[in-house]
Amino acid sequence: MVLVGFVSKIVDILEEISFDLISFAVKFKKMFQVIVACSVLLTFVDLSESFRMFPMKTARFPLSQNVVAIRQDLVESIDRSLDREHLIAEEMVTDDLSASLLADRCIEEAERLFTSRSNWKRVEVMDPAITVETIPLSGGYENSGVHLVRGVGIIPASAKKFYDFQISREGFQSIDEYLVNHRNVDNFKWVTQPQFADAPVPPATQHFSEDSPYQLMMNRVEWKYPIKRREFVALDVVHREKMILISKSALSPKRPGGSRYQNIVPMDETTRYVDPVDPVARPLVRAVQYYASKVEPIDENSCKLTMVTWGEMCDSYSAWWVNLFNAHVFITPKFDRFIRVMGGESIFEESKIMDNAWRLLKIIPSLKPDALNAAKSDFVQGKKVV
Repeated sequence: MVLVGFVSKIVDILEEISFDLISFAVKFKKMFQVIVACSVLLTFVDLSESFRMFPMKTARFPLSQNVVAIRQDLVESIDRSLDREHLIAEEMVTDDLSASLLADRCIEEAERLFTSRSNWKRVEVMDPAITVETIPLSGGYENSGVHLVRGVGIIPASAKKFYDFQISREGFQSIDEYLVNHRNVDNFKWVTQPQFADAPVPPATQHFSEDSPYQLMMNRVEWKYPIKRREFVALDVVHREKMILISKSALSPKRPGGSRYQNIVPMDETTRYVDPVDPVARPLVRAVQYYASKVEPIDENSCKLTMVTWGEMCDSYSAWWVNLFNAHVFITPKFDRFIRVMGGESIFEESKIMDNAWRLLKIIPSLKPDALNAAKSDFVQGKKVV
């Protein structure tokens, strides 16, 4: 009897152990699934670098190659299912810290957009050397209906030569389509990037040195536009090591007002602005824009340029017109101009954006101004820039 009782006790203990092992296995499996799901989610929202709770490279539970492949397939599937891309809208920049934090987010945003595999739609621009794609937006600019535009092409110059040009004064003018009254409003120290701690920051209105590893500036520029000129106020970010350049509309206490797409500060389209050089006092309409580019070396004589752009003139025509305009008027002329400059031409010209926009109506005869919106716009009514 004692032996039977002893054996019975052993069996009971084994059953408990077996149950606990099975329970542990089930819990382990569920935990593993949660880890994979969280990793996919973190990759999906592009926060894995900053808030990586379960880093795949140092996970406590190593993943097999098959699981890693499955995870990558899931990520790509989710990525391609996106039909919109988020774009940071106007935010207030008042000091080094606010400028630095926004710049960090701008870099992360640009790197996401350069490589995004979402549902971008190819646009035929009649230039086989340039790929142009568009995608709708989410975020503060979503209600505009204006799409983000991405262009990719080859520049016949070394990456360093072209990037140095792009971040020069002449390069900024070329990117800005030779708009007028380009002025520096303020300069900032990039305090969230320790590697830039020793880089000097020039006083407001002055320029960063050509050998500075970064530039962080608030700039403003005017676009000659019918009836009322458009003003752009932007945080401009130069990261030399990454070969990234960003210009994003922002708010500054040194240039009061903002666009219709923000409610942080009141709009001001009546106060007449007097430029330090241009003596004519003019009321301005705050327009909004985004430009981000990355230069990647191919060989010593060529490089790949990826640019992502968005712009809204805050007029009254429909988004359909703006999307047509942005996809066909901004990307290809920039590539053409960059290629000519790298070929040795010295180019400085008054903005041809208005001429190119009107040329669309001649190239595509079926296009007619929207009777309800475009016909009432400054662009259609004014025709001549001021």
